[in-house]
Amino acid sequence: MTLVAPNINALVDDRPEHLAHHFDDASQQFEAAKFGMWLFLATEVLLFGGLFCLYAVYRAGHPDIFAYGSQFLDTTWGAINTGVLIVSSLTMAMAVWCAQNNYRRGLCLFLGLTLLCAIDFLGIKWIEYSHKFHDNLVWGVQFYEGEHAADPLHDQAVDPGLAAIAALEPGDPARGGGLYLRTCMACHGLTGEGLPGLGKPLQTSEFVAGLDDASFVAFLIAGRSPKDPLNTTGAAMLPRGGNPSLRDQDLMDIVAHVRILQTNALTATSDERGVADGKLPIVNGQLLLPQSVIPLAPDGPSGLASRLNESDRDYSMFQSSVDAAPTASLERPANAHLFFAIYFGMTGLHGLHVLAGIGVITWLLIRALKGHFDNGYFTPVDLGGLYWHIVDVIWIFLFPLLYLIR
Repeated sequence: MTLVAPNINALVDDRPEHLAHHFDDASQQFEAAKFGMWLFLATEVLLFGGLFCLYAVYRAGHPDIFAYGSQFLDTTWGAINTGVLIVSSLTMAMAVWCAQNNYRRGLCLFLGLTLLCAIDFLGIKWIEYSHKFHDNLVWGVQFYEGEHAADPLHDQAVDPGLAAIAALEPGDPARGGGLYLRTCMACHGLTGEGLPGLGKPLQTSEFVAGLDDASFVAFLIAGRSPKDPLNTTGAAMLPRGGNPSLRDQDLMDIVAHVRILQTNALTATSDERGVADGKLPIVNGQLLLPQSVIPLAPDGPSGLASRLNESDRDYSMFQSSVDAAPTASLERPANAHLFFAIYFGMTGLHGLHVLAGIGVITWLLIRALKGHFDNGYFTPVDLGGLYWHIVDVIWIFLFPLLYLIR
């Protein structure tokens, strides 16, 4: 009996060119690739999920920041971009359908339309970002130097001089305590003990102790740049603590509260100071966590925050017009630049995903023009469509969360 060796070349020729050697058939390869894509999309959900959690925490704690910052976002451009991405999802789905049904011309057409929608989306974001950077609507100190600050609050940033400050009424430490909690506590701690890398301890600061009240207020008005040789934390001390709506009298009230903190630190026993000995501080008979900057939840119905006292809300009002939108009047909260930090973080990461999608769609279009896809092999088109759909869905959440707050 004669043994005939199998024709290896014939076996290899029977396998489709797109079929990898470690798969038995095209169906198995398609299912494996799709499962891998779903795993990848799950990691994308986790990535953006962290940002959505950050958004939820900040918005729950500081709704005034989001209500204020949203006034500067152009709802019209955001709505157009939303419509563009919804249309692009339709065209991408049609491209997948054309690939499955051997419509090569339709596949190229719908891939091209999807690519145009993606480019249009980034073009609109470029317009929005250019406007934000032009007006210094950004996440850093420059936020308080922008054109949007040219309102009644902007005039308060000018140093009125020590003589004018000294003529102010004596500070009210009770009212200053409330202002301190909302403006200064995030960097200097609940009791003025200071937070590493953010703010120096006010209780024991020789610099603060050496200033009279008028000079202290003048310092708060001017702030301190990170480049100042006297700045040892490397963090900026923003003018008026980052809250331009604070009037000179408000700063005098805060100074009065800081003087109370200094007095408490000097008169406290070693056990009350506690931190140096590794103990929890006890001040005025109450146990405090010096590193905590989270205020207690306000009293009121479940899920609803109580209104601040009207006496603490008598800030100056400003008029703002954004891209010919109706003029809005709103109090300017402290640390309003944090809204734009979240805005640029979330929309910027989404924009990078759109840019990656443009690369993928371009690659698919080139291959489609070469005739690489048919009803027997359309895996890359199908997986590219899944990626593009998740990008679109994420924006559908971002649009109302950022643009439609007001």
